[in-house]
Amino acid sequence: MEDAQIWLGLNGQRFGPYAMDTVRRWHRQGTLDSAALCWREGMSEWLPLDTFLREHPALDAAYAEPPSLEVPPPGLTPRATTVATAPSRNADPIAPNLHWGWVAVLTVVTLGIFALVWMFVQSVWVKKIDPRSKVTVYFIIALACGFAAGVIGDRSPIALLLQVVDVVFIYMGYYSMSASLKRFGAERDLPMDIGGVTLFFFTTWYLQGQMSRIARWQQTGMIEDAPKGIFWAIYGVLMVLLVLGIIVAVRLFS
Repeated sequence: MEDAQIWLGLNGQRFGPYAMDTVRRWHRQGTLDSAALCWREGMSEWLPLDTFLREHPALDAAYAEPPSLEVPPPGLTPRATTVATAPSRNADPIAPNLHWGWVAVLTVVTLGIFALVWMFVQSVWVKKIDPRSKVTVYFIIALACGFAAGVIGDRSPIALLLQVVDVVFIYMGYYSMSASLKRFGAERDLPMDIGGVTLFFFTTWYLQGQMSRIARWQQTGMIEDAPKGIFWAIYGVLMVLLVLGIIVAVRLFS
């Protein structure tokens, strides 16, 4: 398989883990010097990149912690050091790391107010990693339209139009953040599988699951699976409970 996790040793520091495909690509492109050190689970010592690739043509996934590097690896050129540190996970501000479950609970407890606050927390971080992002502006416009619609009154055609604009800009913001996260992941070889349908239904919670995943990668270097199925499982349970509630209500009042 091609998803084995490889650690790189550069100037006495460990970087990774990276997928085997990524290491091979960097080697072919010349972005990694042949003398860079490599390690995976099961090895007793670090090996130079060329030797490592010859001895490990195909690998299974591995996630163990490599041994420490007590001295800088020999033979590394300045070019190898400069390029290899480019994908470092420590170069960006840490993503918001509150578990999506807590975001959901606090949203319910505060009657939705926390979700409004948290979407701005998310948008501010996205702006830091993607200066081109206009998501905060979208959310401000949405919030202003929603407030204006409430002041005017629900029965007014203008209020209805403002509510539609509110919803449109909210979703523009979420899908804009999704695009920024995908670019962020692509530039760092971090898979970002963000489903458009799941995002539509679960918005803040779903994106927070993705951001917490990024935060853990930034802090530990470990790449976890993207949360998705859990949201649909919860949705299914809620739908079953809703149907059962309707059935009970019909029987009680019939």
